[in-house]
Amino acid sequence: MSKPDRSELRWVLIWAVAIVLLASVPYIYGARLTPPGYTFLGLTHNIDDGAVYLSWMRQAADGRFFIRNLFTNNPQPARQFNLLFLAMGWFAAITRLPLIIVFHLFRVALGIALILCIWRFSKLFLNDSNQRKLLVPLVGVSAGIGWLIPSAVMPTGSVDVWQPEAITFLSIYLNPLFLAGLLLMLGAFYWLELARREGKARYAVCAGLHLLVLGNVHSYDVLTVACVWTAYIVVVWAIAKRFPTRTIGLSALAALIAAPSMAYQYWIYTIDPIFAARANTEIASPPILSFFEGYGLILIGAIIGAILLIVRRRNTQYSTFNAQLLLVWSVIGFAIPYIPIAQQRKLVMGLHIPLCILCAYALSRLLPKLPGTLGRTVFMAILVVAAGSNARFLATDMGLLAIGHTATDHAAYMSDDELRAMTYLRDHATPRDSILAPPT
Repeated sequence: MSKPDRSELRWVLIWAVAIVLLASVPYIYGARLTPPGYTFLGLTHNIDDGAVYLSWMRQAADGRFFIRNLFTNNPQPARQFNLLFLAMGWFAAITRLPLIIVFHLFRVALGIALILCIWRFSKLFLNDSNQRKLLVPLVGVSAGIGWLIPSAVMPTGSVDVWQPEAITFLSIYLNPLFLAGLLLMLGAFYWLELARREGKARYAVCAGLHLLVLGNVHSYDVLTVACVWTAYIVVVWAIAKRFPTRTIGLSALAALIAAPSMAYQYWIYTIDPIFAARANTEIASPPILSFFEGYGLILIGAIIGAILLIVRRRNTQYSTFNAQLLLVWSVIGFAIPYIPIAQQRKLVMGLHIPLCILCAYALSRLLPKLPGTLGRTVFMAILVVAAGSNARFLATDMGLLAIGHTATDHAAYMSDDELRAMTYLRDHATPRDSILAPPT
C-alpha cells in the first residue's frame, strides 16, 4: 500500500470510529441515567427485536447449534441456525462477557468495518481520494428531510425518522444484524463487479461465498442482490450490444455456491410453522414518497451525480462506463421494496449506499467551482441538514430513556428484584416450562 493510500485509510478509520462513537451516545447516556437499585438493559430502541437476538445468543452460548423461538410454547422442529448469532454466542461463552456487552462489541466492530467496506467498494467507481473523502461523512451521518416534516411518523412518513435499516447511521446505532447483512451484500456486489470486469472465476467464487453466508444471516438481502444484479446484466447487455456470456456464466457460478443456504431457509419455512409465521408477518412498504423524503438531499445529489456521469460518458465517448452498477442499484432499489412479499419494507436496506456514492461524485464536481472556501461551507451545511433526522432519532430515544422508557414502550431498566427473579428462572426452569410475564 502506497503512502497516500495509508494516509487515506487512516483518515477513513478515524471517521469510522467517530461515527460509531456518535451512534453509541444514547447507550452511554442510558447507562449514566441508571437509578439506584436498577440495571440498564443496554437497549434503547425496539427492544422486541433485541430480546430475540439475545435469546439466540444465549442458546448459542449454552452450546446449542439450532435455535428455538423462546417466545412461544408451541411445538417447533428447531432446525434454524444463524451464523452471526452463533459467533456472538460462542464469543460470549469463551470470554464470559455478558451477552449485551458482546452485542455492542459486535455492533461497534461491524460498524467500523462497514464504513471501511463502503470506502473500499467506492474505489470501484470513485477514482479520486477527494471524492471518497466526501463520501465517508456523507454515508456515515446523512439521512433525509424527515426532521423538517412534523407529521413524519411511522408507518407512512419519511422513513429516515422511523425505519433504521433504510439509513446507514441508524443501522450502526441499533443492529449488528443489519451491519452484517450490509457487509455481506456489499462484498457480494464488490466481487461480482470484479468478476464482470476481469472475467475471473475466483472473484465469482468469492461473491458466491458472501451470498452463501448472507442467505443464512439475513436472507432477504439475497433477493436485493439478485434483482439489482439481474437488472445490471440486462443494462450492460443493452449498452454493449453484445450478449455478456462470460458475466452470466460467472454470475451463475456465484448463484450456485449461494443456493444451499437459501434452499435450507426455504426448507425450514416449509417444515416449521413458527418460523413461517414470523416470516409471514406483514411489514408493508410505505408510499414511495416516504422513501424519497427519507433520502432527501442525498437523493437530489445522487440524481445530479447520475446526470453528470451520463453526460460525461456521452461527451468523452468512454469505452467503459464503470458507474452503471450504481445507477442500476439506485433505480431498482426504489422498486424492490414493492415486491409482493410479506416483509417487503426490509428490502430497502443498502439503498442509501449507492445514493451517497453518486451524491459524493456530484459534490466533487460542483463544489470546486465555488470561490474560496465557499465549497467547504456548502458541504458542511449539506452535512448538517442531512444529519438532522439522525439527530432527532437519537434525541427522541434519549428523551424516552430519561423517563425510563424506549421507543416500543418497554422499560429500559430492570430492578434488582426482577434480575434476581430472572436469575432464578434461568437456574431452575426447564426447556418445557412456560413463563408468563407481565408487561413492564
